[in-house]
Amino acid sequence: MTDKLEVLRDYIRTEVGHEGDIDPHVDLLESRILDSFSIVQMAVFIQERFEVELDADDLVRANLSRLSAMVAMIDRKLAA
Repeated sequence: MTDKLEVLRDYIRTEVGHEGDIDPHVDLLESRILDSFSIVQMAVFIQERFEVELDADDLVRANLSRLSAMVAMIDRKLAA
């Protein structure tokens, strides 16, 4: 999880400009680290970087609002 988590954190720091650590369990939308547009960009990044295909069922808040949920979704997709 750590490697994927760091890749996602680095993406947020680079693309969104967020400085500092990001708790993997914090809701990124509620904390205003990401907005709806950046969530879509994040989903595209996940597909390209981890070479997984996200279905419409994957593109829900439960999978994309927390780093821990994103890593879990990536792991599920890679295991399939």
